[in-house]
Amino acid sequence: MLTRLLMAVFVAMMTFAPASWAADFKVATIDYNRAIQEIEEGKQAQARLDKMLEGKRAEIEQLEADLRSLQQEYQSKAAVLSDTARQDYERRLYEMNAKYQQLYQSSEMAMQEAYLSAMEGLMTGLKVTAEQVGKEKNLDLILEVSQGTVLYAKPGTDITDEVVKRYNAAHPVKK
Repeated sequence: MLTRLLMAVFVAMMTFAPASWAADFKVATIDYNRAIQEIEEGKQAQARLDKMLEGKRAEIEQLEADLRSLQQEYQSKAAVLSDTARQDYERRLYEMNAKYQQLYQSSEMAMQEAYLSAMEGLMTGLKVTAEQVGKEKNLDLILEVSQGTVLYAKPGTDITDEVVKRYNAAHPVKK
């Protein structure tokens, strides 16, 4: 919402500004999504998240397979089970299904928390680096394009590559 408002203000300023002032107004764009994917810390964060996801996925898939196996066993024996045995199977199925749901939800929450934690630090660092580039290039405005607020930008106005390069230089990653 705020970025759309800023864009509208910018367009209005450019529309009604004197031609000489508008010519001196320097704008650049940055794609934070692409920058996060390209900076070394972003690649490492993604690798950690992928590894975490694989571990969670394997655990969930194993529990899911166990649940399916118990369901098939119950269905194949249902006709010959006593009431007590049937209740025991149903209780075990209910408990295993509840465990599966809990594991799935807790894994999803853990992944979201890990992602948000990783992105928060990266976004802060990218913002600082983008501000430095903006000051050095004497830019008046830097627009973030991955949120869909920029409809057009000349190719030369994108500073994402420069921000990625400088961020990597300022934040070396130990391999």
